[in-house]
Amino acid sequence: MSQFEKLHATTRVLTVDVAANRFIAYNGGYAATTGGVKDAIGVSETAGRAGEAIAVVTGWSYIVEADEAIALHAFVQPGAEGHAVTGDADEHCGRALQAATAAGDLIEVQILKHVHAAP
Repeated sequence: MSQFEKLHATTRVLTVDVAANRFIAYNGGYAATTGGVKDAIGVSETAGRAGEAIAVVTGWSYIVEADEAIALHAFVQPGAEGHAVTGDADEHCGRALQAATAAGDLIEVQILKHVHAAP
């Protein structure tokens, strides 16, 4: 059973249609590993359409949809369309507080500052 501890959220005006439980970028789209405005700010609470404002959870943990199997306590990063995929110590924006056995699983993720490997 998925759980979460939401301590803070912010509002983002979406630049694209997004699904709930996905990593969202500072620019209101899906987060990516490219950095800058595509860094993950948090996780979408609800789905939304471009131009709409939604709440994005930025503090402690929230439920994220996995795009693959993810081990308990693994670092995670945004994959395609903001899904969680396995990251590493040099590239991540969260830590899996539950394991995912397959794509589509909803897992609790501790939300961390998005970090990238040094160039």
